[in-house]
Formats: sequence, C-alpha cells, structure tokens
Amino acid sequence: MKFFITGTKRGLGSALMDYYGNCNSLVDCDVFINCKHDGFEQVELLYKAAELNKRIINIGSNSPDQDKKTPHKYQVEKFALDKANEQLFYQGVNTTIIRFGYFDSPRVEHINTNKMSIDYCCSIVHWVLNQPHRIKDITICP
Repeated sequence: MKFFITGTKRGLGSALMDYYGNCNSLVDCDVFINCKHDGFEQVELLYKAAELNKRIINIGSNSPDQDKKTPHKYQVEKFALDKANEQLFYQGVNTTIIRFGYFDSPRVEHINTNKMSIDYCCSIVHWVLNQPHRIKDITICP
C-alpha cells in the first residue's frame, strides 16, 4: 500500500512519513494522509483525493471547539475541513478526520499543558486505518 502524506517537514507528518513512507503524488497513492495545515488547502486536497477515490485520513484539530468566543483563522480553516469530511463521508467517500488535542510537536512547544506523544498519535492513525468499517471522525485529547 502506498501513502501520500502532506506536512512531512516536522511533527506528526514527519513521523507518519517515517512509518509509512511517502510516494510522490496524490495520483500514485492508495491512502492520502492530509496532515499539512496551509489555509484552506487541506480542504482542496481532500476534494481532489475524493475525486480520485482514495482512502483519506484528515488530521483535524480539537481547537474549533475550544474557544468559540475568540475564533482564529486556524479554527475556521480546521472547521471547514471537518465539515468537508462530513459531507464527503455521507456521500460514501472513505474519509476520516482525526481531531487531536495538543500533541508534542514544534508548533505547540510554547504551550505548557499536557500533550500526547507523536508516537501515540501515529498509533491512532494506524488504528483507524486497520478498522474493518468506515470511521467518520474521532477526537483524541490528552
């Protein structure tokens, strides 16, 4: 099985690439792990992968549910990914969004709170991929 993983320069994407490898394009993969946050690009890539009939794992965020009084652009972009995943799932696409709380990565090293390990997050992705039935979404928090 071939994987195409975005966001592989550091953090979770890098760890997933070390575990699964990474082919060169969305067209060549069997499984697309949509890990890189880059504005609404995650949503665009999700729709492209769905058109290509790929198995999709979206790395979402628990942040859209945290501080609704002062939303940030990041929260809105991750919320859009969440809703696109839901829409496609109910259209029969094999897509899952995993909403992680804080995990130990360079992006949140400045935050002093309990965090999950990158290895634990990888194990959740692996678990989802090995289930016999489709999973629409899952939220994991420390």
